[in-house]
Amino acid sequence: MPKDKINFYDDTKHFYEDFWIGRDYEHFSEVLALRNMLNKKHFKVAMDFGGGYGRLSDILLDYSDKVILVDPSTKQLNIAKDKFKNQKNIEYVLINKKNYIPAKDNSIDLLLMVRVSHHVPDPTKLFKDIYRVISPNGYALIEVASNAHFISRLKQYSKFKAVPKTPIKVGSVANGLRDETPFVNHNPETIISELKDCGFSLEKKLSVSNFRNRFLKTHFRLDQLLRAEKITQNQLAKINFGPSIFILVKK
Repeated sequence: MPKDKINFYDDTKHFYEDFWIGRDYEHFSEVLALRNMLNKKHFKVAMDFGGGYGRLSDILLDYSDKVILVDPSTKQLNIAKDKFKNQKNIEYVLINKKNYIPAKDNSIDLLLMVRVSHHVPDPTKLFKDIYRVISPNGYALIEVASNAHFISRLKQYSKFKAVPKTPIKVGSVANGLRDETPFVNHNPETIISELKDCGFSLEKKLSVSNFRNRFLKTHFRLDQLLRAEKITQNQLAKINFGPSIFILVKK
């Protein structure tokens, strides 16, 4: 496999949409976060970067005139095309170059990047390219798989260690992907600092999937968990509590 291979989800033995079976809580927690951050905003052009089969693209349609769904996987884009076959305002773009956004300078009003950063051990070049394509006063909404969430901190503190500021490798194999697929967790504060270095300003931060726990998911109804999720996303962001941190930045 080439060193810079990025189309991990073209693996014929892997079905990413199946990963979401039984993960309604995680999915709807992310939908809550998107709606929280995009409330009362509207965009001419939004990009779902690394959006796979378009799991969240339909949410973007509620806040934009046009959505560009970008992914390195032909397989995932084909699933999305079938899913949105009756939608006329979605464009599909295949990307095959690492750390590159397939768009002209200053052409994207909102770029969404969810569940992508964990495949990017060093996101600095990617963040610079995101800044390039975002229009003046445009936004980027980036999800970070956090290495600083509450349980992770407890584990670190039990060893008398601080939470690492650098990415933590969480396994070469994840969700049935090939061994070569990179998979890391990032420190949210490091990511925010890197985004600021690129020229972005922080608008908002949310803690997401705060109750992602097998016991809680077994003993509480989905609507109960989501009610608690909605109440806590803002407050728990102050301490980076959850396993997933959503960051909204502005150019």
